[in-house]
Amino acid sequence: MVRGDPLWAVLIPPRLIRFRELAQIGDEQLDVDFTGWNKFVLLSAERAYLFPREAPDVEWFERELATYRALEPIGLPVVPRLLGEWRDETIYPYPFAAVSKLPGTHPADASDLFDQLGHTIAQWHEIAPPEMPGSRPPAHHDRSDNRWLRRALDPATTRQAVAQAADRLACADRLERWSEQMEVASRLAHVLVHGDLHEDQLLVVDGQLTGILDWETARIDHPFWDFDLSEWGTGLWRGHRLEFSRLWSRAWRSYASERGLDLDPAPLETAFRLRHALFLMDNDRDPLIGGTIEEHLAAI
Repeated sequence: MVRGDPLWAVLIPPRLIRFRELAQIGDEQLDVDFTGWNKFVLLSAERAYLFPREAPDVEWFERELATYRALEPIGLPVVPRLLGEWRDETIYPYPFAAVSKLPGTHPADASDLFDQLGHTIAQWHEIAPPEMPGSRPPAHHDRSDNRWLRRALDPATTRQAVAQAADRLACADRLERWSEQMEVASRLAHVLVHGDLHEDQLLVVDGQLTGILDWETARIDHPFWDFDLSEWGTGLWRGHRLEFSRLWSRAWRSYASERGLDLDPAPLETAFRLRHALFLMDNDRDPLIGGTIEEHLAAI
C-alpha cells in the first residue's frame, strides 16, 4: 500500500521540491509510471521526466538520449523530443531528463499498425548510424537461438549457421533455398534499430500511430531486429499466431518500398521462423502462443 504522494517513491519530499523548482513546473499535477525495466517516468501534461532506476541503468538511459539526439534532425512526430538534461545529486543520484509527451494510448491490438510501422521504421533506418554509448543487445540475445540468428545474418557465417539449423531440424532438402534467402538478408547494412518494439512501446489515436517510446535498447544492428515479433509479448502471439506470415509481409513490404529494397518478405520470415523453431527445440512453450516447430517449418 502506498502512503502519501506516489512521487515520493522516486524523489523524497525535499528532493521533489527542488526538482519542481529546477524543472519550473511549480505545483503542476504529476503522475508516475513505475512499469519501466530500467527507469521511472514522471508525467506532466506536456512532458515525461526520465529517471534511471539504479546505476547499471544509466547506460540504457544515455543510449535513449543519444537516440533522441540522432533522430531530432528528421523530425519524426512519433519519436519523443529531448527537452532537457540534468545532473544534480541534490535531487537524484543519477542523471535525469525531460522529453516531449506524445498523445495516444497503448493499442489493445497492434496488428492493424504493421503498414504504418514498416513505413516509420524505414525512416529511422535511413539516417546515418550515430555513435551509441554501450551499443549492445539486451541480455536475452545471448540465448542460443538468438546467437544462431546473429550468425545467420552475418555474411561470414550465414551458410554455416543455416546448415546447422537444417541439420537440427532435419530439413537438409531445404538447405539451399534457406541459404539463398539468408544470404540476401545478410547483405543488408546495419542501421539504427529501436530493438524492442511491442504494444507497450506504441501509442495510437483513432488507429493512427502517434508514438514510439522507450528507445533505451536502441543500437546499431541488423534491420531485421525491428521486425522481431517474439519481442511483442504474448498478446500478439495469442491473437494472431496464424497470421504471422501476413503481418510480416505487410510490415516488410511497407518498409522495403520506402527504402527501395527487395519487396520479398521471405528472407525476413525465414530468419525468424527458423530462429523460433530452434528456440522451441530447447524450450517448452504453449503452442497457442508460440506455435509448433512443424507449424513454423510448414510456413517457410
